[in-house]
Amino acid sequence: MNENMKKYISLAMSLLAMMAFTACTIEEGTTPGGDSAPYVNVMKYEVTAPLNPDNDVKLRIVANNQASDVYYLAEKTADKDARGLSAEAYADYVVSNGTKASMESDLQSGGKVFDLTLTNLFGKYTITAVAANGGTKKSSSTVFTGLDWETVCEGTYQFGIKNIISIAGQMTPTTLQVCTTNDKLYRFKDLFGEGYHLKINLLSIKGKNSDGEYTYFRIPAQKTGLEFGSYGEVSIRDVGYWQGDDSWITDSGYESGMYEDYFCFIMAQYYVSAGNLGYSAGSGNNYDMFIPE
Repeated sequence: MNENMKKYISLAMSLLAMMAFTACTIEEGTTPGGDSAPYVNVMKYEVTAPLNPDNDVKLRIVANNQASDVYYLAEKTADKDARGLSAEAYADYVVSNGTKASMESDLQSGGKVFDLTLTNLFGKYTITAVAANGGTKKSSSTVFTGLDWETVCEGTYQFGIKNIISIAGQMTPTTLQVCTTNDKLYRFKDLFGEGYHLKINLLSIKGKNSDGEYTYFRIPAQKTGLEFGSYGEVSIRDVGYWQGDDSWITDSGYESGMYEDYFCFIMAQYYVSAGNLGYSAGSGNNYDMFIPE
């Protein structure tokens, strides 16, 4: 073997060794298994009724088996930022002022888990967990923004699709509200039952017809809490989300709109896991409508 070949093999072996060392260094302490450093992660989940997804949140704190103790703290993000603490100093603050989590062993990961639900959060919150082992601390945070609403007007919501009328009735009283932190976000409060609101997002696009000028809005996919026979829970969305193409809303005549007096015409598709239950076709009285008082 010539000298050049020996040098090449030696260099390759050195590079492999460096890569292996780097990989171990990066991975250590980042999984909830048998690492030497404490590790923690906070995961956030949306809640469903009877909890309120606008103001309640489910959290899972995951730690590895090197975390002797785990603490968590939820506080207004503005309050956290006002403290001006470094990441290390804030970890100490959480340990001193937070709540100690009752971690349970997770056989699947080899680490520990703790589940909790926070309710009635209004505004932006930061939830931080800290895993401690002696003087070593590892922290993880997530953010949740609790929504607050102001009433715009009372009114009546009229359903236009036969399958939905059969389970919800044709007309129901509801309250139109606007989000205090996002003036493009509206909801029809408890439209489908307590805790089941219909949320809509206003666009910056205007339309006009013989009844006047209106503002386009979108209806993101959301559950209604209604049940349609053996097919299960009913959900709602606009045709653009159904077809996966926004142009159905803006260019194809399947728009929903809100007039200046808050009268709304709603072109929606209702569906279950098995398929379509019906949608507004843009003619006749099969639109859903909101009629303000």
